[in-house]
Amino acid sequence: MVDTKKALMLLAFGLSTLTVLFYITSTATTYWATYKIARSGASVEVHAGLWTACVLGRQGGVSGEVCESYDTAAGKVEAVLYFNRFTTITSILVVVGALVVAVLSYLKIVDLKVLMYAAAGSIIASGILIFIGTMWYVGELKNELSDIAFGYSIILLWLAFPMAIIGGSLMIVTSRMTDE
Repeated sequence: MVDTKKALMLLAFGLSTLTVLFYITSTATTYWATYKIARSGASVEVHAGLWTACVLGRQGGVSGEVCESYDTAAGKVEAVLYFNRFTTITSILVVVGALVVAVLSYLKIVDLKVLMYAAAGSIIASGILIFIGTMWYVGELKNELSDIAFGYSIILLWLAFPMAIIGGSLMIVTSRMTDE
């Protein structure tokens, strides 16, 4: 016989673990957005992340990809980048910490339901922060560039948002279930 509480909690842990893996992958990769720009009379393709932008094409007689980190000049786009760097790194740390607390609480090593609720709430809050950051990023880039596509890095964050909400909510629900 399947224990519903245990199955739901495993699903919650699985979704939350996937959430943090998606956060890490999207934070580290450079495919948040792809677009074309004119450089030296030619159109080149750019793919950008939170830390660097990479230009694909022919530059100075050399074909290939050249990646450069962003300048630290202040501006609207920079504020969006700083906010998203903050939210993704904070969310990674919060979800990892929340998962540790949730596992300890689930295994009854620390027997406080309030810790499980705090862990679940933290995971949900991380999803909301990620949602706000990515929507701001999308809005700013759409205002700056007309022909833009969003890459797998930001799509992973969009997928992680509902997983964080569902995973955290399942933790709350299973914490409220009585043991049979």
